[in-house]
Amino acid sequence: MSDQFKVHCDCGAVEATATGNPRVHGFCHCEDCRELLQVPYHSVLAWESDQLAITRGKGESIEFKHPSKNMTRVFCKHCGEVLYNTNAMGWKIVSQLMFRKCNDDQLPAGFESNGHFFYGRRIVNIDDALPKR
Repeated sequence: MSDQFKVHCDCGAVEATATGNPRVHGFCHCEDCRELLQVPYHSVLAWESDQLAITRGKGESIEFKHPSKNMTRVFCKHCGEVLYNTNAMGWKIVSQLMFRKCNDDQLPAGFESNGHFFYGRRIVNIDDALPKR
């Protein structure tokens, strides 16, 4: 049996469950994430599309498809909180902040960020020891 990890929106109407380990755990600085999520960079836990699904309140969630990018944002229609987004590769991406909030402010061992991705495209400099790719 694989490990399962749950996240939920602020009001509790929608819950998503991820199974297994994320494919990526790091900080994304790409323009696409910034535009879709309106953030300067994104702390990510990325799972394959078949490893993460809405397990409660699917009818209470809304999927916004970006008009020109192959990306979506899935959020609660009541409180507006984003549960996950998808990227052009079809991965389902949960914010590390969301994950921590829903799991006693903890990330499982091995889920900590191990690098910065698309760092050359950054708009914010980050002074840490993680690799910057």
